[in-house]
Amino acid sequence: MTARSAFLVAVLLAAGCETTRMQRPEYPPELHIVVREAWGWQPSDRSISEHDIDKITLHHGGEDVPPGKDPQEFLRDFQQWSRNEKHWVDLPYHFMIDMQGTIYEARPLSIPGDTNTGYDTRGHALICVIGNYEHQVVSAAQVDAIVRLMAFLAQRFDVRLEDIKAHKDYSETLCPGMNLYKLLQDGTIIDGVKRRLKHP
Repeated sequence: MTARSAFLVAVLLAAGCETTRMQRPEYPPELHIVVREAWGWQPSDRSISEHDIDKITLHHGGEDVPPGKDPQEFLRDFQQWSRNEKHWVDLPYHFMIDMQGTIYEARPLSIPGDTNTGYDTRGHALICVIGNYEHQVVSAAQVDAIVRLMAFLAQRFDVRLEDIKAHKDYSETLCPGMNLYKLLQDGTIIDGVKRRLKHP
């Protein structure tokens, strides 16, 4: 096998393409998702057992992002940290949303995410909003991105509304921060998902 062939096989394995049970979903144009290859994601040749999505779980990064930080540079640094320091197969989350509400594809949906806490992430599609929402304010653009992405995932994987939750619903943690969590608790996010499911 040539070096180029080996690289392509690694991309297919890590990206959840034709060699896996769950191919990359076909994203509707209105999601405006920045796919992995567009932000500089690096494939891995590590293998990990796959799973079937039946839950959607909201996280936050838990750390302040410096003003002006390039989100794509942040993702590349985060991927390196996840692999080199945590020894995870990839970034821990399947999707990440930046301060402007842009959605980035991260870990392939075909493999379970990772967490610093004890809950079992198998079956969960993990969405992380970059930043610390214990004190940062969630923008309207971020809420819109969360709702659009959750509605897409709920429809694509037949996830029940009651299975759209937050990290802290499964583990002792502050994640996703009180300012994000209250938007799940007060119905802002779930009602938005309901409306999109009724009127795609």
